Amino acid sequence: MKVKSLVVTILISAAILTGWNNGFSQSKIRYLNSQEILDQLPAAQEIQKKLDGIRTGYETEYSQMVKDFEDLAKEIESQSLLLSPEKKTEKERELDNLRLKIENYQKDKLGPQGEFYRKNLELTKPLYDKIDSIIQKISDEEGYDMVFDVVQGVIVFAKPDWDITDRVLEELNKGS
Repeated sequence: MKVKSLVVTILISAAILTGWNNGFSQSKIRYLNSQEILDQLPAAQEIQKKLDGIRTGYETEYSQMVKDFEDLAKEIESQSLLLSPEKKTEKERELDNLRLKIENYQKDKLGPQGEFYRKNLELTKPLYDKIDSIIQKISDEEGYDMVFDVVQGVIVFAKPDWDITDRVLEELNKGS
């Protein structure tokens, strides 16, 4: 995937630098810094605080489950000679159940498609949609053909005059 984006970046850069196509060389191109927008936008900071709280809650619960697992494992090990075979089997079964519970919790809450991921999407999507619509509005008003995001790593150099980050922030803050 990175190779593909690098190839696209090189092709676009080459086309821009060489004036490969007369129409393309007349294009209006701008860039922005999405991280700067998110850093300065109060709504984004509020969302990040909520997500941090949710994550901390999940991680605290997960840590407690791991501690309970480790405590039970130590108990089984330290009492191994004292436990009857039936009691030892029962405790080992309990330990296996805890291990499964931990694995499921991690997958269900913190995994790639888990609750935290879904909550993140739920909270951030409206903000990202709003930012995208502002970028689209500014691009339409100013006649920009392309707008790049420096955070995505596709811009090696650009004139500061072409940076529309502040303009996007200004438009976003108008609606707040």
